[in-house]
Amino acid sequence: MQGAGLSPDAVTFACILKACGSIGAADKGERIHDEIAYQGLLESDVVLGTALVDMYAKCGALGKAQQVFQKLFSRNVITWSALITGYCQHGEGAKAFECYEQMQCENLFPDAKTYACILKACGDIRELDKGEKIHDEILRQGLLDNDIVLGTALVYMYAQCGVLIKAQETFNRLPYRDVTSWSALIEGYTQHGQCEKAMEYFEQMRAEGISPNVVTFTSMLKACAAVGAIAKGEKIHDEISKEGLLGSSILLDTALVDMYAKCGVVSRAHKVLNGLYSRDISTWAALIAGYAQQGHCEQAIICLEQMQEEGLSPDHTIFSSLLNACSHLGRVDEGHMYFALLTKRFGVKPDLEHYTCIVDLLGRAGHIDKAVRVIQEMPYSNNIEVWSALLAACRQWGNTYIGKWAFEHAVQLDKKNTAAYVIMADLYASAAMREDAKGIQVLGVENEA
Repeated sequence: MQGAGLSPDAVTFACILKACGSIGAADKGERIHDEIAYQGLLESDVVLGTALVDMYAKCGALGKAQQVFQKLFSRNVITWSALITGYCQHGEGAKAFECYEQMQCENLFPDAKTYACILKACGDIRELDKGEKIHDEILRQGLLDNDIVLGTALVYMYAQCGVLIKAQETFNRLPYRDVTSWSALIEGYTQHGQCEKAMEYFEQMRAEGISPNVVTFTSMLKACAAVGAIAKGEKIHDEISKEGLLGSSILLDTALVDMYAKCGVVSRAHKVLNGLYSRDISTWAALIAGYAQQGHCEQAIICLEQMQEEGLSPDHTIFSSLLNACSHLGRVDEGHMYFALLTKRFGVKPDLEHYTCIVDLLGRAGHIDKAVRVIQEMPYSNNIEVWSALLAACRQWGNTYIGKWAFEHAVQLDKKNTAAYVIMADLYASAAMREDAKGIQVLGVENEA
């Protein structure tokens, strides 16, 4: 078109921007943005401005989308929806809800699509109260009738917030259910520990002739991992392979590796990972945690090194999972080794969670004095999680002297910490120090713990 000497008009530019957003071509979209600005087309054209906001939002360039949005002379519901949708799709639920509130201040009222996005945001950030208010508004406007997208968004919001009864009720009232509706419900049950229920609905969905998608399969793999249902997990693995979905989603791939690792079949987990074209830190973390939980420390370290060779640096989460595994297995030496690797070989600065894991590890193994030394030397000693871990260890091993010291620090940081009073009273009671136990209980009441 341009080769023929014809210049695009605003409508043509809007269509091209939509195409750029659909394929994630942010660079091409930016060049078109420059051309639009050069021709002065953006000043009063809300359709073109909305197309630009939408393009940047879909490409994940949310800062750019916000900049364009703020410079527009006029914004309509569609413009706001484009920005809100972008924030929702890229995990910025809080920002999406902030835009929703600003939109209302401009006396613009959301349509069904915008409400669906906001409900997803409420679910992602666990804002049940706000989600319920939006539900009421949707009912007041009569928008829910026969709208499967909006109904599914409500199911998702309630499920993510853990209100599974309400999610179920909303799901049951849908005029029909598609794979997205089923996935929202199944994901909610899985996330909130009702894995058997999730599996039951998975089978019911299949019985209704609806094929699972990536989200459904991911949720089911997580459910299998949580309850150790290796046979079920293997069947789902076969289905994923037949559908050609393996390698299509990092979340799905990671869930599969994690399922085998948590079910104790780490060799299969490693085989799956090796067969993946692309893997990120979370995929490696699932495998490494699996090796650590089985006590295969050398193999875990080899995986850490292979990860580095792929240009991925181990993060705090990986070391936390390693230290937690050692703590629950009582592997003190391995825990110390991983903690040393953290800084010396991989250059990761230990954070509060790592120190808490080490204190917990030493405490569980009965090395109370060593745990105390770690606390005295760490830069985060003024933190309740660390003192709580030490106090719990003192109860386990009946150390009233150090326990009292840990308790005093814990309540100094939070005098209403109910758990600290309960643990300390229990520690005294176990040591037949009944008067001291009563004194702690009285102190808890006085401090309204």
